[in-house]
Amino acid sequence: MDQQLKQRLTGAVVIVSLAVIFIPVILEGPRDEWTPRDHTIPAPPGLDYRAPGELPIPAPATPARTEQPDDGMTADSGPAPQPVTSPAPEPVVVAQAPPPVAKRVQTLANGWYVQVGSFSKSDNAGRLRERLGDAGMDAHVHAVKTGQGTGYRVLVGPSHTRPEAEKLQQKLADSQTLKGIVIEIGGFGDG
Repeated sequence: MDQQLKQRLTGAVVIVSLAVIFIPVILEGPRDEWTPRDHTIPAPPGLDYRAPGELPIPAPATPARTEQPDDGMTADSGPAPQPVTSPAPEPVVVAQAPPPVAKRVQTLANGWYVQVGSFSKSDNAGRLRERLGDAGMDAHVHAVKTGQGTGYRVLVGPSHTRPEAEKLQQKLADSQTLKGIVIEIGGFGDG
């Protein structure tokens, strides 16, 4: 065969092959797997990273009222008239037993912290806290209730302002290779 005829036949085979592949796609429209899908992102979980710094302290029970002995004399003049009333019943004070102490709960001071870890097991959080404590960092383990149970966050701080916490975040990244996030605990700070 002639070389030019071979080239023409090869070109025709390539064109027919491409037509067989792409013409059905063009005529049918896009296939389902080729169409862009609507990827909806679920709503964020209802976790509040601004946990209260301290638990509320219950008000003390009111003590039993004790009356002062009345000698029947006033500062101005003679005996004061005694009102005729029935004595008021003494208030009953119920002593409450302290709640059972299962574990020491650590409360955190208000301020900015760097969260360097979040764990489902307190042992893992404790090991990271000890490692940071050995490096001279002020690390805390903070228990948080989640939908899956209790989570344990390892926090370093507190700092009084966000810029101070960001400096601490960079120091942790450099010295401990821990990439943390800056969070605020307690009230709204000055920024």
